[in-house]
Amino acid sequence: MYKENQREIVRSMGNWLGGMPWDIFSTITYRYDIKAKQNYRIMTGLEEYLKSLDKPFNMFWVTEFTNRNYNTHNHLLLKGNIVNDITYHLKTQSLIGDYVKHYPYEKGASMYVSKFIFDDKTNWGLIDNTK
Repeated sequence: MYKENQREIVRSMGNWLGGMPWDIFSTITYRYDIKAKQNYRIMTGLEEYLKSLDKPFNMFWVTEFTNRNYNTHNHLLLKGNIVNDITYHLKTQSLIGDYVKHYPYEKGASMYVSKFIFDDKTNWGLIDNTK
């Protein structure tokens, strides 16, 4: 989470993300305790898998720690027809059960994901694969 003196930058990041044409806000909660380094490998692996499908998409992802900073989950903003591909990829690796939630994008989602940008433990990525 960010500190008071970072509020304006976090708000700017949220506005910047909010200006992009997202379709979906997703939350991925894993079946197991996933630490930050493992989560980063999972998410960069997901990026590579999605790129290999040769579908146009945009994705912003951010890691969030649980309230005890013990394990992680992810939030995503998505543009393009990749929701089922994300679920398929993570299920084939036995990382998720029914713990993926995909919702229609609403403006507040970009602010929600931005609040973690300044956390020094947080990993995030922005992928433009629209070709």
